[in-house]
Amino acid sequence: MDETTRSHWAEVFAALASEPRLQILELLAQGTSQCQEILSQVGLSQPAVSYHLAKLEHAGILHKERTGSRNCYWLREELREIIRIVTKEDRSWTTR
Repeated sequence: MDETTRSHWAEVFAALASEPRLQILELLAQGTSQCQEILSQVGLSQPAVSYHLAKLEHAGILHKERTGSRNCYWLREELREIIRIVTKEDRSWTTR
């Protein structure tokens, strides 16, 4: 793995190391896409949700699309399986 790839993955995993961001990813994995929908379900202020969404987007986990006056967010397809594993309720993969 080259330095650029290592740096990218470090940023991805740093972005995942946050409970609010994992909660947002769970919502996105369930099909929620609009910022307002995310805001109503996570119990954080609008600036806090925007901050977390920006961190996830900057790390390349999400992509954003503006639809009218609303921002919609989607998980990047190539990271969907990692996000599914990370946000999965069954923690049997953590036991030895």
